[in-house]
Order: sequence, then structure tokens, then C-alpha cells
Amino acid sequence: MKYAINYIKTMPDIFADAYLGGPDRKLYHHKEDGEWKSHTYREVFETFERIGFGLRSLGLKEQDRVGILSENRPEWGMTDWACAHFNMVSVPIYQTSIPSQIEYILNHSGCRVVFVSNKEQALKIIPLKSVLKSLEYLIVMNNEPFDDNWILTFDALLAKGDTEKRSSGISMHQIAEKIEPDELWSIIYTSGTSGVPKGVMISHFNIAANIQQTQEHVGIQHDKRWLSFLPLSHSFERVGSLFSLWIGAEIYYAESITKITENMKEVKPHYMSTVPRLLDKIYSVVMDQVVTGPAAKQKIFYWAEKIGKEAVDKYLAYNKQVRGPLAVKYALAKKLVFSKISNVFGGEMINCISGGAPLSPTVGSFFTAAGIRVLEGYGLTEMSPITHSNNNEHIKFGTVGRALPDVETKIMDDGEILLRGPNRMLGYYKSKEETQAAIDRDGWFHTGDVGYLDEDGFLKITDRKKDLIVTSGGKNIAPAAAERAITASKYIEQAVVIGDRRKYLVVILVPMLETIQ
Repeated sequence: MKYAINYIKTMPDIFADAYLGGPDRKLYHHKEDGEWKSHTYREVFETFERIGFGLRSLGLKEQDRVGILSENRPEWGMTDWACAHFNMVSVPIYQTSIPSQIEYILNHSGCRVVFVSNKEQALKIIPLKSVLKSLEYLIVMNNEPFDDNWILTFDALLAKGDTEKRSSGISMHQIAEKIEPDELWSIIYTSGTSGVPKGVMISHFNIAANIQQTQEHVGIQHDKRWLSFLPLSHSFERVGSLFSLWIGAEIYYAESITKITENMKEVKPHYMSTVPRLLDKIYSVVMDQVVTGPAAKQKIFYWAEKIGKEAVDKYLAYNKQVRGPLAVKYALAKKLVFSKISNVFGGEMINCISGGAPLSPTVGSFFTAAGIRVLEGYGLTEMSPITHSNNNEHIKFGTVGRALPDVETKIMDDGEILLRGPNRMLGYYKSKEETQAAIDRDGWFHTGDVGYLDEDGFLKITDRKKDLIVTSGGKNIAPAAAERAITASKYIEQAVVIGDRRKYLVVILVPMLETIQ
């Protein structure tokens, strides 16, 4: 098939392309003993080579599965790159997973090795050893020792890798150059309709294409600082990390979600992948300070917010400089209000890329007025994952933007969104029936989401097909809009509308306890 982009087609080639920018540039940063420690591109390359040979010393070969159960840290990325270069298949697992979930994923995928970050994660797996059919080794990233032959420290694996490399008759480069674009790169488990996770099979070409599609469409600046706080086990954050590496970024791993604002002030990031909930919380804190403040400050804030929205609607959403009389007012609004908002993010944030849930247009416009251009996008794990996004040339709040290059979008008569492109998954692992149900004969992936394309080609998501409520009177109701409006309140954490086959609708609420208390 002919594509608009001349793609790099495997992940080793993606890293090699990034490496050309300078091996001694800093790549990964993490907090250790209260200080930020860094790893250069060269150090990362050398370490994942040692990891790969270490895995080969344990008997692993091409296309064997390797699990990763860890919070965000440099070793996560290095292990992922080792698998990519040695043609092994990485299987990310959420650090919050409970033992029964871990057992299913490790058994279903057939992982022979699993990396864990620490003792806490190791203790989820050790009691399962007798029922884990394929698992042979457990590697502990923080080097906590265990008196058991099948459990190795990260450093011990690296030492094995050094020995294996010296005696091996093949180099990492020789292994990597034989990788075909359609070979399996990763199995990512996502929720199934029956509650059983589905293993989404992503090829080297799928993920490599999505990295390049995203940059072609969004146009992120090279050699900037990225802050990573969403779990790397989620495809959205993972592709963001891989994408930012490809364009020469320095990636800072936040200590935790509770320290995100502290880390932003330290790191002064230029870019960050986020979910609307974080932006909602920051906006809510700002509004709380306003409504409890003096009347004069309230008046200034609401005036600035109004001017900011006007500036966004007329100029900033189109990446244009504010002009005319509005420019003077906007400059004053920035000085009095918006500069303080920007400082919450470290003062140098260019873009927040938002995904995973609908973004409030009010919140998106507010932060864009503060100089932090919020780009809402859309995607699914099955599409590697990004398919649509707003970009700096045109932001339309309330939509998820236009399609990335080479992504085709089709809207069915019932409103379901169908997608096709080089980033579409290979299928669901060990599930031919579910694969055939999701991908039709023409290669279209049926998303289960409902939406429409507006006159400018921007995609608007209205609901999930399966979430539509049909009342006893036969009326179809999309609950998502009501749920979003309700959870906009600082007192509500979650809301779900129910009413299928009923005369009326009911909403179940989960309060935001920390706010109420």
C-alpha cells in the first residue's frame, strides 16, 4: 500500500535515527535520593544491549515474551528497547494490577521472564510461581536480593549479559536488522467486554508508523523536556515516551502523581501527556482560590478569563499572534492572571497533549489562554494508539481533531467510528473470533465509539456504542455528556447514568471525599 509518509519501519531503526542526533545527549531522568539523575542516549543504548544479551543468556530467543511490571523508571524504557532490538515481545502490566490479573496476563501471553520494579511487585508474583506455566525468571530492577535461583537482580542480569556478549557469535545489530516490519513488537492487554483482558498485538511497523504519524501531524519541537507521569503500561503514555525519544527529547519521570506539581516546577517541562482529570483538578484549585478571594481579585480574574477566551477563539486557536486592541488587553490579562497559571506548570510548558477521556472546552481554552496549548486527541490501543489530534495550527475545543496522516475514518449509519491505517493492530492474541468481530474484511477496525466529522474534518466523539441507553419508551440517550457535566463539579469524582428499559434515568455518584472533608 502507498502511504503519504516514507516510514521508518522497525523500532531498532527508530532508535538508530534518534541516536544520530548525538549519543551524549541526555535522555532519561529520574529522582534518586532527592536529586535528578540522568542517562544519556549512549548509556541507554549500552544498557539495553546488556539486558538483551542477559535475556539470551537465560535461554530466551526471538519472539519470546517478556513481562514488565513496574512504575515509570529508566529501566522500564531500557527493558522495552532491549526487547525491541533482540526481537522479543514486551508485555506491559500495570503496577496497580492484583495477583489474579497478573496471573492471567503472564499465562495467556506465555511470558518466560518478568521484570518487576521492587520487592512489593515481586511478592505479587512469587506465590503464583506454581501456576505460572511459562515463567522461568523474575528480574528485580531495584536490586533487592531474594534467596531463590529463579529470581535475579537487575545488576546480575547485566553481568550475565556482558558474559553472553563476549561469547556470542552474533551481535545485537545482526539480530535487529533481521526484524521484519510486521513482526510482533508488543502484546498490550486491554479490557474486554466480558471482563477478560484482550491481548492487542502491535507490530514493529504499527508503533513505528504511529510515532511518525504523530510528529507529522502535531509538529512537536525537537530537543525539549518532557514530563512523564501517566503509566508506561498504558499505550498513550508509552507512545508519547517513544515519540519524544525519537525527536530528541529529555524525558523526566515524575516521582508520583501526588508530586506532579512539585516536579513540574523543578523540571520546567515543555511538553506533557496528560488526562483531563489533572487539568480539571488544577482548574478547580484555581477557581476555589478565586471564589474565596477578595471581590476585587474576582473581578480581575473573570475579566482576564473573558479576554483570554476571546484571544483563543480569534487568534490563539489558529496559532496566530493576538492583534489590535485585544492584544493590549490580553497582555494585561497575562501579566495579572495567566502568568501565575503558567508558573504552576513550571513556566515553560508549550503543549499538554490530552487523551483518554473528553476534555472540557472551558478548561482547554483557559489553559491555552495561559500559554499552555492543550491539544486533545483520540485513539485506541488497537490503533497503536493515536488516530486523531488537534494540532498547533488549528485547535477546535470539543473535538479530538483531524485524522493523522494515512489514518482513514469512516462513520457508519448508526454513528460508529471505523478506522484504518498502518497503525492498526495485527489482531487480538489467541482470539481469532474477537479479531474477526473487530476488523472487517476491508481492514476497518470497528471502535465501538460513536461520533461524527464536522465541516472541517474534525472528529467529535459523542458516546460509546454500548453505553447508549434505550428507555422503556424506546428513546436513545447518550449518557456521556451528562456524566461529564456532573463530574465537572469539584465535589464529584465519578458519575454514571443508568436507565436502560426504564421510564426514568438515575445517576450514581462517587463523591470527591478529599474536597468534602
